[in-house]
Amino acid sequence: MTEARDDIDEVVALLDRAAGGTPPLHVSHDDVVRRGSTIRRGRRVGAAVSALAVAGVLWFGWAAGPLGEDPTTDPAEVTWSELDLDGRLFGLSGEGSSTWSAELRTGDGEQPPELVVSRDGEVLPEPLEAQDGPGEIQVFRTDGLTVAVWLRTGDELGQVAWGGRCSLCVGGASEVDGTSIGYAATAANGSSDPAELYVMTEGAVTTLDGRDVPSLELAVEERRFTVLLDERAGLWGVRGPEDGERIEVMPAHGGAGTTSGGDGSAPWVVSLVPPEAEAVLGDGGVEGAAAELAGHEVLVSIGADSVVPEVDVVVAGERQPIASYVRAHATEVGVGEPPVTWTSTPQGFLRLDQGPSTEALSVEEELSDGRAVVVPVAGGTLVVVGGWEPAADEASVRIGDGAGGRWEAATSVRVRALVDGRPVTFLGLPELSATEQEQVVDVGVVDEDSPEPEPLGLEEVQVVPLGD
Repeated sequence: MTEARDDIDEVVALLDRAAGGTPPLHVSHDDVVRRGSTIRRGRRVGAAVSALAVAGVLWFGWAAGPLGEDPTTDPAEVTWSELDLDGRLFGLSGEGSSTWSAELRTGDGEQPPELVVSRDGEVLPEPLEAQDGPGEIQVFRTDGLTVAVWLRTGDELGQVAWGGRCSLCVGGASEVDGTSIGYAATAANGSSDPAELYVMTEGAVTTLDGRDVPSLELAVEERRFTVLLDERAGLWGVRGPEDGERIEVMPAHGGAGTTSGGDGSAPWVVSLVPPEAEAVLGDGGVEGAAAELAGHEVLVSIGADSVVPEVDVVVAGERQPIASYVRAHATEVGVGEPPVTWTSTPQGFLRLDQGPSTEALSVEEELSDGRAVVVPVAGGTLVVVGGWEPAADEASVRIGDGAGGRWEAATSVRVRALVDGRPVTFLGLPELSATEQEQVVDVGVVDEDSPEPEPLGLEEVQVVPLGD
């Protein structure tokens, strides 16, 4: 067993070196944060990412495999069946997560390769069969793990980028019989799903499942920008003119996002404007280009005289910096004066803060499925529901049971993700009396076919005031 483990470690080390500048195959919490900071190469991601840093181990926009590199070989018509792949391994491990290892093997005859996977030292009963992905990608999936591999040729596949809660991801390239093989893998962290992989080919963006993702290109003088928007996942991505073939994928908050880059003499800002909002270019820049993407305005602003452009948005008649808008939607729950902010911790707590008042809710206990918490705050009432992700903004809270009860429409609805990927919903209400707080019994979403909301069916609701 020791010899086998040594052999695996040796092969993994060889692949680590073959991967060059890609992230190491065994990724810890610190490695993830350090690597994420390195690959941004000085890009100042707007409030979206800085605000999310408090929500857990998040790594957005790492581009797997050959991005920004040229293949070292240009094989002619090489097929998987012509390669001796046996013994080529990569590994995935992280603090608090399962340890994965995988061996890519040549298939029988003309069949695509197969993947032999072990989890926490135990080999899965059957090898994973390859599934066709976009372009020439081969995809392998099992519960908690997604792997993509492809043959790198002179006609490179294009941009490949992980997006979403990518806290346990690896990727790179390896040489086999003179052929360069690209690979990217991601494992789930806690109850979350593996992160999505975006593939950019021939001017289009798709997921591994072949789902089309809206994207566009904008050119300002000789500088070109690529922008994608995946509303289903709540993510958007930008490839700036200095990024080569790397695209940075980030969360969108309140339908908005902002990121910046460029050198000191030519700074730029790309803004994703919320629907039905107006973008206003402030001091320090000139509008380079603008276009519509899936109902959102995308604005590329170029700095003048080395000054970073300032971009504001006008929402419901109120003008504010877009960075402030994004930060508010990323960190605030939508109720309270001053606004209540939230933080999800790896230790399993959801922390709520309002000035000096704070409270930590247990995700496993107070926010487990079927339970909710009512939090009276200054300037309103907050209802927090774990494991619930309403499909519409028309959510309501049931106050009182039986004939004397009523549904109170939420003044704000914000669905967010905990560190482990589990959803949590924040519902804002006006200030309720102590009696009404105790009478909250359920939540629900308006159904067009029913005069009243469809209740979720909560088993327990408790009142937890913010402590000092």
